[in-house]
Amino acid sequence: MKQYERLYPETDIILIEPDHRDPELYLANTFSYAQRHHLAEHAYQQTRMMLRSQKTGLSAKLAKHGISLNHKVLNDPKRFLTAPVPPITELGRAIEKLQDVMSDLGQAISSATYQRSVSW
Repeated sequence: MKQYERLYPETDIILIEPDHRDPELYLANTFSYAQRHHLAEHAYQQTRMMLRSQKTGLSAKLAKHGISLNHKVLNDPKRFLTAPVPPITELGRAIEKLQDVMSDLGQAISSATYQRSVSW
């Protein structure tokens, strides 16, 4: 990003990235579909929180470019990335079990690959 600042000194650069200290983002099992869903929701809520906390500075920068933040959306506590998960049916339970098995398989493959690379 420093290179962009040097190359384009008259531009406004807004970098939105995850907090590197957020264990929920960096310790998540991305093989698990259910956890990916939770992770996406967490990232969405964290981004909304960051936009709310920096709205004064961001609003000024964005306004210069004809862009505005929708404060109603940012402040809505009932706003979610996706709709709540419907009640689980028999099919839903079967899919959930399959996702767990696939997650376990992915972890086993990763672990075996890691152990093989360490032992070489």
